Amino acid sequence: MEIKNDFKISNPALDGQRNICQRRAATISYMLDEARKRGLDEEFARAAIYQYGRDIGEKMFQSLQNPTDLKEFETFFAAMPHRDIYEMTTEECTDERLLVHFHYCPYVAEWLEQNRDDEELSNLCDLAMEGDRAIGDCFPAFQFRLGKTIAQGNSVCEIEFTRKRGVEK
Repeated sequence: MEIKNDFKISNPALDGQRNICQRRAATISYMLDEARKRGLDEEFARAAIYQYGRDIGEKMFQSLQNPTDLKEFETFFAAMPHRDIYEMTTEECTDERLLVHFHYCPYVAEWLEQNRDDEELSNLCDLAMEGDRAIGDCFPAFQFRLGKTIAQGNSVCEIEFTRKRGVEK
């Protein structure tokens, strides 16, 4: 599969932040390699990444005046420092739905440099998204969905938050 993962924005500070993300990606993949050598599965990594996301999500939840308001959530989400790292764009933001596209992924860049095969690349991406799933789980009014991903050969990664039925703003 051919993967397009090219950034358009570059400056020394942003490139440094992306490099840190790539180091995290390398740590994740090498940690999993070593775990497999020892007969372990990846569930420990999923749990650890989920907890990392949960820590972030709980702080986000506490910082919002109305944690059931997707538009307020998007405003906070848009202000986060990682927005430029991933070249994120808000594709839709209504009272019922928030759709965000990631146009670049430094994690995928690292795993491609490591020559990870398509299946492993997709699995590593899914594993890394445990943090985003945990953030979503911190907001009982929203349903999180991971859509298409760069690791699957798509042009963007897509995350969506929708209001759960019966939950008012």
